[in-house]
Amino acid sequence: MTWMSLSVFTTSLAGFVALALAMPKHSKHLISKALPDSRRFLLRILGWCLLAVALGLAIAQWQFAMGSVVWFGWLSVAGLGLVFYLPKWPWQPQTRPSSPRREKLRNGDAVAAPPAIRSRRATLLRAGFTAAALLLPLSAFTWQLLGAPQAPLLREDAIHGQIGPWAFSLAEKDQKPPEIVAMGVPLKAFVIRFCEGCDQDIRTAYLKVRKPRSLRAAGTSFDGRGREKTAIISLPDAISLNDGIWLTVESKNGEVHYQQFDIQRVSPAIASFLLARP
Repeated sequence: MTWMSLSVFTTSLAGFVALALAMPKHSKHLISKALPDSRRFLLRILGWCLLAVALGLAIAQWQFAMGSVVWFGWLSVAGLGLVFYLPKWPWQPQTRPSSPRREKLRNGDAVAAPPAIRSRRATLLRAGFTAAALLLPLSAFTWQLLGAPQAPLLREDAIHGQIGPWAFSLAEKDQKPPEIVAMGVPLKAFVIRFCEGCDQDIRTAYLKVRKPRSLRAAGTSFDGRGREKTAIISLPDAISLNDGIWLTVESKNGEVHYQQFDIQRVSPAIASFLLARP
């Protein structure tokens, strides 16, 4: 995940640099010359494409909900870093300081600040507002990132195995006890992800408590967009720790594969829930 975060950041930073080079003012600041219109047009396209690639990398790793937050956060970090580094850019054009001039007010008691000082103060004030505007989304991103739970399939309790010819990762969606819904039925959600390219060979994957008697009774199917899919299974009244949780995978050519998991291994939350029952 660290390398993916670094990739999102560097791609976003490269996109901002390309957009800066597409502007005559900033291109003179960065490379001491203005680029032709054709090159500025290509750099503008490249910059937006790089920002879109950074968004795609974030969504591919963290899905859309979390990926968009991560992308926006690293986007703010890249933009903030570039804004504060530009004044220290070694090849920026040198400007001659203007001579100070003092203007007396009409009453002759007070002396107004020189134009250069007033301009410098206005520049610092604008920079302060800009920094605050950039720090606000950065703070929100940090808060979201620190408060977000760890991805289920990246936790230590996730199961990584193989069923038939397909490798997979399986974990309970959260580590909370089963949710009791209407009629007193406990429900528990699980997340699965098969190896890259495996989904094109798999028709459906199911999950249930106890060994399925047939494919029609294989349990709840995993659904969802992308590679990570979710299934919510119900826990029967007479369930015990010895029943196990069964994964059933049906291929597109009709082959069916079964695999059993120990309840205490795949879901400590269900095991604790069963042991706490009267």
